[in-house]
Amino acid sequence: MKLLGKKITFDTVFKAGLVLFVVAYIYSVRLKTWVLMGLMMIGFFRPGIPQHPAGEKLAPAPVMQVQTIDGRMVDLQQQKGKVVFINFWATWCPPCRAELPSINQLYLELKNNPNIVFLPVDVDDNLPASSAFLRNKGYQFPVYGGRLALPYALYSGNIPTTLVINKKGLVVFNHINRANYSDEKFVRYMIGLSKE
Repeated sequence: MKLLGKKITFDTVFKAGLVLFVVAYIYSVRLKTWVLMGLMMIGFFRPGIPQHPAGEKLAPAPVMQVQTIDGRMVDLQQQKGKVVFINFWATWCPPCRAELPSINQLYLELKNNPNIVFLPVDVDDNLPASSAFLRNKGYQFPVYGGRLALPYALYSGNIPTTLVINKKGLVVFNHINRANYSDEKFVRYMIGLSKE
C-alpha cells in the first residue's frame, strides 16, 4: 500500500501505533489505569506477604484519627483487637484507581468478619468528591478523610500506600505503590491475622 508516494509496511504501522499508545499513556489517566488493572488481572503487582521472625520488634501504629463523610471520627487506637486495613489514595492517581477494584473485592470478601476494619483514606480530604467517585464506580467500601492529621509513620506522602495493623496495634504490612489486594494469598493473610 502506498500513501503520498511512500510504501506503508507493517513495521511502519506498528511503530506509529506504538508512538500513539505511548503518547496516550503519558496523558491519559484512564489509559494508565486500564493498563495497570490489566497487568493486575494477569498476576502482576501481587503484594508480598511479610514474614516476621519470632522476636522481631514491630512498630506500634501511631495515633491517627479519620473522619467519615457524616462527620463521625474514627480513632485508630480504638481499633485494637481488630485487624485494620488502611489504604491512602486519591481519585486522580492512576495506580490508586487501578487497585481500587481489588480493594473493593477484598472488602466484599471480608466485610462480615467482625475482626477486620477497613479505613481507606482519601488524602485530598474531599469526601464528597471521593464518595461520589466510589459510588459511580460501584465500589462499596467506606472512605475516610483526615489529611491534616495523618501521621508520617503511616503516610509519607506516597500514594497509594497500604498498611495492615494487627490486633495488637502493630504495623505488620506496609506497601507503597499499587498491588492486587484480592490476591488469594493476601486474603488468606488477612483472615489469618483476624484469627490470631
